[in-house]
Amino acid sequence: MCGICGVISLNKKVLNNATQVVKTMNKTILHRGPDGIGVHNGGNYCFGHTRLSIVDLSEAGHQPMTYNNRYTITYNGEVYNYIELRRKLEAEGYSFRSNTDTEVIMASYDYWGIDCVKKFNGMWAFVIYDRQKGKFFISKDRFGIKPLYYIKNENLFIFGSEIKAILAHPEINSEPNIEHLNSYIEDGPNEYGEITSFKRILRFPFAHSFEGTAEDLSSNFLPKRYWFIKPNLSKEKFSKSKAREYAKEYYDLLSDAVRLRLRADVKVGSALSGGLDSSSIVYLVNQQLHVNGQTELQNTFSTVYKSEGVTHCDESSYIDLLASKLNVKSWQIEPKINDIEGEHKKMILALENPPESSCMSAWHTFLEVSRRDVRVTLDGQGADEQLAGYVHYIRGHLLSLSLWDFTKEMVGFFKQPSFRGELLRSAILRLLLLIIGEKLFLNTFTKMRGWRLSLDLNETLNKSFETSLVTLLHYADHTSMAHSVESRMPFMDFRLVEFLSSVPSCYKIHNGWTKYIARLAFDGKLPNEVVWRKDKMGWPTPDDIWFRGGLNAWLNETLLSSKILKILKCKISFKSNFRSNTPVLKLVRLLNIAVCEKIFWLNKNS
Repeated sequence: MCGICGVISLNKKVLNNATQVVKTMNKTILHRGPDGIGVHNGGNYCFGHTRLSIVDLSEAGHQPMTYNNRYTITYNGEVYNYIELRRKLEAEGYSFRSNTDTEVIMASYDYWGIDCVKKFNGMWAFVIYDRQKGKFFISKDRFGIKPLYYIKNENLFIFGSEIKAILAHPEINSEPNIEHLNSYIEDGPNEYGEITSFKRILRFPFAHSFEGTAEDLSSNFLPKRYWFIKPNLSKEKFSKSKAREYAKEYYDLLSDAVRLRLRADVKVGSALSGGLDSSSIVYLVNQQLHVNGQTELQNTFSTVYKSEGVTHCDESSYIDLLASKLNVKSWQIEPKINDIEGEHKKMILALENPPESSCMSAWHTFLEVSRRDVRVTLDGQGADEQLAGYVHYIRGHLLSLSLWDFTKEMVGFFKQPSFRGELLRSAILRLLLLIIGEKLFLNTFTKMRGWRLSLDLNETLNKSFETSLVTLLHYADHTSMAHSVESRMPFMDFRLVEFLSSVPSCYKIHNGWTKYIARLAFDGKLPNEVVWRKDKMGWPTPDDIWFRGGLNAWLNETLLSSKILKILKCKISFKSNFRSNTPVLKLVRLLNIAVCEKIFWLNKNS
């Protein structure tokens, strides 16, 4: 895990002062790789790298790295199946001087060409230069876990793991993208598209690669997608025996995903929220430790809210239950209101593009990880989007069922109080669907903001997978790497993703339970209170309590002093009482923009 940056000349001219410029860019992302810093100047290109040593801690793993005096790479990420790929390549006559996955990537490119990325199981963003062909190969992982930003003009292509690295280039000014910020206020964050909150700075698309010369980068820069999800859109009826089969395959694939992601030469821990997904990861890590003959206690990390007024966000009872059941070390941290202002500013600096919430639960979890000398965590992101774990998925699923199945599912869900509001909306929509028909119904509601309505659950999940999930994965990367921690995500193993996309939707929501086959898979392995829990929250933060209470004065002052908010379409009066008249979700969005302004745009050529 590392940080990468670089500059490529688009007119084949030697870059002036490139080494010093890239060194400056490297400094802005040193938190991503505090264990080493490197620059490779190739004349018409210059690569930078900051290293977080995870695999092969020796100098042999230093980057930028050159292979066979032909390929030079700057690479951020982990290819977990590099050992298996290395064996195949060695059988074909390839040799290696290190034990890193970095060399394996370059050898794979030499052997398989641009299709090498289809062989990789992991997360990555890299740029390779082929000296022999004069071509650059740029790629980003299937899910966009590893970030890669770029900007280009008539002379230069500038890239970096973070926007800060690009802004460090002397030819680049920091300017807000007003149109994008207006969209963020209305619709929330978008980390899956090309556009960012910074004018002219773009995001390299997930599941895409590009191969071409400097001239191609200049005039024909068209990254091509190399991987797609194919959801099962069948209307298969539920079968108990098939449910057990799917649950077994799900368990085996997730277990192997955990096995691969435990490959590291440093201490590994787990982020534990108290829900089924993170608890499943902790359980499987324990199983793997026993297989490997390792008896040391696993370290888990959690953000809790035990103080008066915020206990509605607290998950510590479930965390403590699991820690006791599995005999793991539970490190817990509680955000203190007096620290939020300072930590929030650090979080915005790390994320760069404003997020949906204060993100303090995730932020403090990785803060605690960094304090315990743990470099890698295995985390539970991605399960909800694949197994229909969120409440809003229920709506489309219910509408897709026959009237008889609709009634049965309604009865099952009604036993769970947290779902009753959604059930009422679903019942009203079902009645409307019967009255006006499917075509008019879909034409009406697909145009409404925020409904995310489809009459097929797997289709809905697929859309979320390529939109909101990508955003969450970007949060995970920037948040963890701000603390020099590598977050690994077993649920994002592409084998598991492809399997779950092929599972009919009736096995994801069944009899009033979301994530049904996942619950079935861990039934009897994890405590029933976790497996069959009805009120999972998912890393909540008490933003409403904070920003309408002790942080209200700071929030009001920040919003009222912002220049950029006055030119955006905020649709609120800045003479109003922010405390009572504006939804907290919008308040937090406005605050995030105002803090971005102070960090990135105020008095900086904007």
